[in-house]
Amino acid sequence: MKRKSSVVLAGMCAASMALSGCAALLVGAGVAGGYAISKDAVSNHFDLPMSQVYRASRDVATETGLITLEDEHRGLIKATIEGAKVTISVTKVSDRTVKLKVKARNDLMMPAIDVAQAVYNKIFDRLQ
Repeated sequence: MKRKSSVVLAGMCAASMALSGCAALLVGAGVAGGYAISKDAVSNHFDLPMSQVYRASRDVATETGLITLEDEHRGLIKATIEGAKVTISVTKVSDRTVKLKVKARNDLMMPAIDVAQAVYNKIFDRLQ
């Protein structure tokens, strides 16, 4: 009985990810691996130039909200998007790999993972 409920739960999780658009994130040119989700952030590694990932991130932040801080040298963008404080960081991991992290919190400093994931998805689409 426990095994059956575990299989059902796993199936429900997979269906939820597929319906929310997450499954599409696992495939794509330039992606070094699967993306990770924490309580308030989405991150992934890309085999793309840092400048390209930063530009795509800046363009999405400009189109979807208001940028409050921009530091290309540090790979940092802070913006207000959909009422959440969003921090986008692009950091060099190796000579050919960068890490993109999108973090979002609401005015009460509570996680806003839906906003982080929406912003991440838009950046991801630009990098394709």
